[in-house]
Amino acid sequence: MLWREKKYAWFLLIFLWCFGFAGSLSRFVISYYQGEITSSLGVGRNFLGTTWSVATFIGALCAPLGGLLVDRFGVKKVMVLVCSCQILSIITVLTLQNELGYFIGNGLFAGFVGLGASTSYVLITSWFRHHRAKALAVLGSSTSLGFAVMVPVLATWEGLNWIKVYQVLLLISLIFIPCIIFVLREHQKADSKDEDYVTAMSSPSESTNKPAAKWLTGMRIFTKMLRHPVYLVVAFGILTCGISMGTVEMNLVAIHQQAHVSTAMISSAMSLLGLLEVFGGITFSFLLDHTSRTKALAILYLLRTAAFTLLILHFPVSPVLFSLIFGATYVGAVPGAILVARESLGGTDKNMGLHTGILLLVHQLGGVLAAMGGGFNFDYAHNYQILIGFNLLLSLLVSAGYFRVQSHRKTTTAAESLAQ
Repeated sequence: MLWREKKYAWFLLIFLWCFGFAGSLSRFVISYYQGEITSSLGVGRNFLGTTWSVATFIGALCAPLGGLLVDRFGVKKVMVLVCSCQILSIITVLTLQNELGYFIGNGLFAGFVGLGASTSYVLITSWFRHHRAKALAVLGSSTSLGFAVMVPVLATWEGLNWIKVYQVLLLISLIFIPCIIFVLREHQKADSKDEDYVTAMSSPSESTNKPAAKWLTGMRIFTKMLRHPVYLVVAFGILTCGISMGTVEMNLVAIHQQAHVSTAMISSAMSLLGLLEVFGGITFSFLLDHTSRTKALAILYLLRTAAFTLLILHFPVSPVLFSLIFGATYVGAVPGAILVARESLGGTDKNMGLHTGILLLVHQLGGVLAAMGGGFNFDYAHNYQILIGFNLLLSLLVSAGYFRVQSHRKTTTAAESLAQ
């Protein structure tokens, strides 16, 4: 039953979901107001792509560091720091309102928000025990549903512009800080199996509270991660997911526009994408909690392969079908991969920040590659076909990788059963 979890766990999920929903305004303003922003600042769209890539790259580098800070100082302190960076970013954009201000605010300062990439994952996995995948999927749906709701509503709101949207984002960030301080509670108690795992990974002399010993333990865990074959499949899948999501976030509207899709069709397809992200994510979360997670992820990437096949062919119904298929897989890939990696490395919560931060680093780097690759593809070929084809191929390879992991696990289980 759902109520096998603590009541505060569900309250925490609702709390984080509400702010994620409101925070989806940042996704909306970047996607919808590209023309207005470039006109106001007197820049080209390559400038926006470069700024977005710089922020994503800095955020990617900050993700593992943020994970270590979470493990060392706790989630609350890191979230306050991240929210302060967000406020500084928005104030810079609103105060300067020029090319330099936008780059510093949305390129440099916004990148430091990546320090908090692992915070929500750590909170959810520490408070939830029986429904982790579902909780992560529901949390991931907040920005998706927010985007689906806000695109048709705000797009028809007369007098609204990108400056006013950033002002609303600033207000949300200011409200979030006292909520973090007075509402958020960290789950301090670790499972016994987590303690056993950390003890096994550390030598007796490293079990002290010395910072050097903790960093050494973290490096040993990182080395183990790189040597684990399942983790390598997960990392490749996370990279592919980052490329796919970066392609959709930064280039999907442009892909449809280049294919001469009507504005009404684009608006409908983007809203449908957001809605399907919610329902698809929740559906995959049930598969992740109640069936083989590697099999569910293999199916997920196979569906993405089909979605990019439809997109590269540019059928009249491709925008809608792509949103239906890709949207259904949007939320499940990252939480599923994090859970698979966690379990393959021993199931520890103690170093969850480090594990999650490294995977999110790889994911963000994928987004950077997609943003830059899309720009180069369009500048030299005046289309996005190479980028779409690259996504198609990578998704197919990841699907095959997860199916191979699933097949190997079945073979291992069968051999163990025969041995008994």
